[in-house]
Amino acid sequence: MDECINCQQDLSGGVYTAPWEDGDNEYGYVICPHCGAKNIDWASGDDD
Repeated sequence: MDECINCQQDLSGGVYTAPWEDGDNEYGYVICPHCGAKNIDWASGDDD
């Protein structure tokens, strides 16, 4: 995950939230430092 799904800018410097950090979110995500869009990290989900 290198660029934002919304503005296509680099996600470097964005805030990452792990799957367990935001209540019960199933996947982690990065908040874009440019536009604030939530970019889901699909690889972070639980494979159970």
